[in-house]
Amino acid sequence: MTLSNLSRSNRFILPFALFGLAMLAACGNGNGSVGSPNQNGFTNTTLSGTYVISMAGEDVNLGASTASYFAVVGTMTTDGKGNITGGTVDINDPDLGGTGVFTGQALSASTYSVSQDGRGTGALVTPEGTLTIDFVLTTSSHGLITRFDTGGSGSGTIDLQSTATQANLTALAFSVSGSDFSGGGLGEVGGFSLDVNGNITTGVSDFNDNGSSAGLVALPLTGSVVLTSGTNGTATFITSSAFPTLTFDVWVIDPTHLKLIETDTSGTSLSGDAYAQQTSFTAGQLVYTLGGADSSGNPFVAGGYATTDVNGNLTSGIEDYNDAGTTGSSSAVTGSCTTFAAGRCQLALTGFSNGAANNFTFAAYPSSGGVLLLEDDSLGFAEGAAYAQSATAFGAAGYGFNLSGANQSGIANGEVDDIAQFNATTSATNNMTGVLDENDVTKPISDVALTGTYTPDSPATGRGGISATTTGTFVGGLTLEYYVVDSSTVLFIEGDTTQVALGIFQAQSASSGAARAGRAISLPRPFVRAHALKKRAE
Repeated sequence: MTLSNLSRSNRFILPFALFGLAMLAACGNGNGSVGSPNQNGFTNTTLSGTYVISMAGEDVNLGASTASYFAVVGTMTTDGKGNITGGTVDINDPDLGGTGVFTGQALSASTYSVSQDGRGTGALVTPEGTLTIDFVLTTSSHGLITRFDTGGSGSGTIDLQSTATQANLTALAFSVSGSDFSGGGLGEVGGFSLDVNGNITTGVSDFNDNGSSAGLVALPLTGSVVLTSGTNGTATFITSSAFPTLTFDVWVIDPTHLKLIETDTSGTSLSGDAYAQQTSFTAGQLVYTLGGADSSGNPFVAGGYATTDVNGNLTSGIEDYNDAGTTGSSSAVTGSCTTFAAGRCQLALTGFSNGAANNFTFAAYPSSGGVLLLEDDSLGFAEGAAYAQSATAFGAAGYGFNLSGANQSGIANGEVDDIAQFNATTSATNNMTGVLDENDVTKPISDVALTGTYTPDSPATGRGGISATTTGTFVGGLTLEYYVVDSSTVLFIEGDTTQVALGIFQAQSASSGAARAGRAISLPRPFVRAHALKKRAE
């Protein structure tokens, strides 16, 4: 089965003039149909506390007709009454000028609003300007977020902040991605052990620089991860590679999950996650998604499942992929992992494709946030994660949804990011109804009606297809292949010919005491390289 058959039955250009939330009304609804929010019980009180926010995507400098990667990580404090009362963020954005790195940016007071379906809007007001956000809450402690203004677009997460101590951080695995010195795709994954002072005692990491890992595989890693308080700290990763020393700010979500953003001025821009390290795979079925670029630099995504043993040897694997709008599937994916060292194994795949069939290899680091994966051959750039599957279906419930990818909307390989909410039913047809907001970079539209049908594979494997109508968005609808991780978390990739994307949807609960929905997830994305802007076809 190919993705084309999914409808089967079976600069962060922060403008120096502050935006304000009124610009959302100016954006309008484009040509989209206006959707009615589901009445699921969310209000402003659902968002109350200090949250770690993390976003990455494409920043647009309209004056210079260029675009580049950007990342924002930090905290936002809300009062449950519609007010953002404070917080601190780091910004890594070359288009802002200077070094492109702006740390410790205090948030000024602003407002937010949450609708009954969990979707919301707000503004992060920093000394560098204002970033408008669009989000969907899954619980009072977790949500999905996009940038939603005409200066760029990106995706990420919102997580209620807990605390950690240095003693909690004994062994970590991490995955960061972004851009290299020239605006090409750059990713690093690694794993390490820490002493009581936060020094790395044993570590290893891998890089993929713009599709090549030559000389960048299984490098010895030294450095440190040091918490300066229970909620933040710093990290230094040192290798002998072309990227010898990278420094990061660390933002604590909980004792097993940290957010990272690069703060050195070397010219690279990286952000991502670190999780508690594990030294083996969880035997059973894994589901995975990967995002990046093929060997020619075109946007690429893949998803699927495979059966694994504790050593990472894969059998009975399925892969679906979208390579620059060309879709395909493979039902014969297998793999083998060599002996673990410092929490890492070398995964060699057969039957896998990024638009071309080759002998692909990935560095694999098991963690509490999944098996972190980075392509470490020289055949392309793909980064993502695989997760132990504990369910093969998702139920009738409300879901928060995020999509991130690239399209041909008049801006070459331009960023596109969606926030949506839908309610699912058990009907065989028309079983998804909700509302979607889209930022097709520099052109945000809101309140688009989302209607569609999800169809599980038979027999049930957790995989299935979604065909949805979103009138007024760039592609006018979504053709998705999905992969159930657990009862509340579902990954997907997009199979449309003019849009390459992937994402997640997670079950919602508006209850104030609800636990975080789903597991910790590191969201991959296709790489959108720095490029000159083309005039948009309106």
